Amino acid sequence: MNRGIYPILSGALAHERRMQVFANNMANVNTAGFKQDEQAFKAIFPRYQAVIPAIGQSAGLAQQIVARPFGATERAFVAPHTMKTTFEAGRIRLTGNPLDLAIQGRGFLEVETPQGVRYTRNGMLSLDNQRRLVNSLGYPVMGTKGEIKIPAGKLEITPQGDIKVDDKSVGTIKVMDFPEEEMPVKSAEGLFASDKGKPVKNPQLLAGHIEESNVNSIGEMVKMIEGMRSYESAQKLIQTLDRMAEVAIQDIGRVV
Repeated sequence: MNRGIYPILSGALAHERRMQVFANNMANVNTAGFKQDEQAFKAIFPRYQAVIPAIGQSAGLAQQIVARPFGATERAFVAPHTMKTTFEAGRIRLTGNPLDLAIQGRGFLEVETPQGVRYTRNGMLSLDNQRRLVNSLGYPVMGTKGEIKIPAGKLEITPQGDIKVDDKSVGTIKVMDFPEEEMPVKSAEGLFASDKGKPVKNPQLLAGHIEESNVNSIGEMVKMIEGMRSYESAQKLIQTLDRMAEVAIQDIGRVV
C-alpha cells in the first residue's frame, strides 16, 4: 500500500472528529447554559532511525545520528489534542418561572452529584418532593450553607442570590468562579468539574430568566459543510492513490 495514504487518512479522521463535535454543538443549540466546543489538533512527525552502517564499514555515533533517515521526511500526521470550550455568555431569555436563574457575567451554580461537586450555567431550577432546590437533572443546588430547602410562601430571589419566602431569608445561592487559565472542564451530563473554584463575592443573578446556549447554529452548519467537503476530498485522494497502486501492480509490471 502507498504510504502516502496514511497522512491523508489521519486528516480524514480529524475532519470526522470535528464534524462529531459540530454535530454535538448543533444538538445542544436549545440546551440552556450549554457551552460550545471546538476540537484542537496537533501535528505528529514520524520518528526516524538513523541508517545503520554496513558490516565492515566504520562509522562513529555522530555519523549515525546525521545519517539520512528511512522514508520520506516530509510526512506528517494529525491527531486530536485538546477540546476547547468557549465560555462566552449566551442570550438571556425570559421564562417567568421564579425559580429560573440566569447568571449575568462570570460564575457557575454549584450542584451536588453522586460523583461529587459539579458546576453549571443551566439555571432551569425546580423543587423536588423534599422542597429542595434542584437543577433539571434533580441534583441539589448548593447554597452558602449547603442544600437549600424552600418552604411554601411568596418567593423572591434577589440579584445577589438571597432567597426570601414571605420576606424571610431561607438561604443564599452559591455562585463560583474560576481563574481564566483554570476554567472547569466538561464532565458527564453537561456539567463542569474543577477544584479551583472560589465563591463570587458580588454575584449578579436574574430571576425568572435563563441563559441560552452560546452555540451559533448558522456558524456550526457552515463548519459542518466545510468539514464534509474536506472529508470527501481526502476520501477521493485516497481512492486515487489506491487506484495508482492497482495500476502499477496490474499494468506496469506486466510482461508484454
